[in-house]
Amino acid sequence: MSKKPNMLVTGRFLDERPPLASKDVPNPFPDPPPNRQSIGRLCFRGPSAKVDYSPSQIADLISSGLLPNAVIFPDTNILTTELDERIWKAMRTKRIFIAPGVWKELLPWLKTPFHNPSIRDDVLKAVRNQVKSREDQPPRGSGADPASYTPALEVVFDDERFRSNAYDYYLRLLSLRKMMGPLAKAVLTKKLGRIPTQDECLAELQGRFGTRGYRMARKGMEADGSPNKLTDEQLVVMAVLTAITTGSEVLILTKDGDLLEQSFKLLALMKEHYRAMHAVERYAENAGAMPFREVPTESGGGQIAPFVGPSVLQLETTDADFSPLPTTFNFVNVNCFVLGGTSPNLKLTSYIFCAEKEMSEMLRVKTVTGGLSTDRLGGKNCTIRTMPLSPTNHKVIVSIGNETPMTFGGHRFGFDDANNVLYENEEHTSRSYDQ
Repeated sequence: MSKKPNMLVTGRFLDERPPLASKDVPNPFPDPPPNRQSIGRLCFRGPSAKVDYSPSQIADLISSGLLPNAVIFPDTNILTTELDERIWKAMRTKRIFIAPGVWKELLPWLKTPFHNPSIRDDVLKAVRNQVKSREDQPPRGSGADPASYTPALEVVFDDERFRSNAYDYYLRLLSLRKMMGPLAKAVLTKKLGRIPTQDECLAELQGRFGTRGYRMARKGMEADGSPNKLTDEQLVVMAVLTAITTGSEVLILTKDGDLLEQSFKLLALMKEHYRAMHAVERYAENAGAMPFREVPTESGGGQIAPFVGPSVLQLETTDADFSPLPTTFNFVNVNCFVLGGTSPNLKLTSYIFCAEKEMSEMLRVKTVTGGLSTDRLGGKNCTIRTMPLSPTNHKVIVSIGNETPMTFGGHRFGFDDANNVLYENEEHTSRSYDQ
């Protein structure tokens, strides 16, 4: 029996879950950039197994493998734990954005650089130049042109630039996974009449949300009350929004597999939101072109039903026949590298996701509607489910209706988003591309 590859929990989940279907499709990118392979639209390549890499190989992946305009979002642990200078030098060939939460976590290291003192000096110098450049710029409205300054390393001190692109919504949505830890503890306390043990809490979480959801919920319990509890989520949301809104390839660089898990979950959600938005666009332009039929609302079988009201519009079709995406688009890659091991014997786990700049319209819709995938249905939402059908095709169910609201921590989400973010229900299709 062959030995199973060593994988992070996200990769293991996908590796052990059979694909909905396997198919050959036309090559979406017959002429990819140098050193690149074709990836289908809105598709992942990876997450990979843990692969042996040397520092120089990882440095080459960063400096030569990423596109020239790439932006790197490093996690705190990339800077505060031992990092080979060659990797840092490669990072400096790209732009580096330090998220606000990461910056706060870096403050003790900046004061006392217990690792990587030369990198600390580099960061401090870059930040001083960033602050000085801002101070030297003429005030807005003065008539003078602001200084053109694009720092190679920039601290993003606040989230203001992201607020109009569904930043708050997706940050709150991902945070639900960590909220489940303290919530499970409170529910068990009421049920048992005493404070549950840690083992009782963890057993409840794993039984309800699976291994991946359990890890996020456990992290929420461990960080309960910490001001840095959502640093991971903030970083991955900012990174993905940067890719979509600017068209610059992005790399999330970390030593923590939880960032890969959260960014994978975020992109899987966004993919379906984007497809749902375009399904509604097609329906709104020509309702007759999509054979929706009115069906009674599911009762829920003792559970919460996805929609409220007597009926919903529903379209049952197949993946081969469901093509709501626009024919013209501009792709942009989101990468995640998880470094493991110790130098010079490093491990690398990675994925690439092929996003599209046009997803920025979906971000606008999410912002103005407070989380819906469309602003064309008067408050109704559109959701997409997939189900097995045949070895080369799968069923697609598109529903339009008044979605059941779910409230957590004072914030409101639709049933579909709350369900999909909390549970391990991602499906995938295996695709090969005609050359």
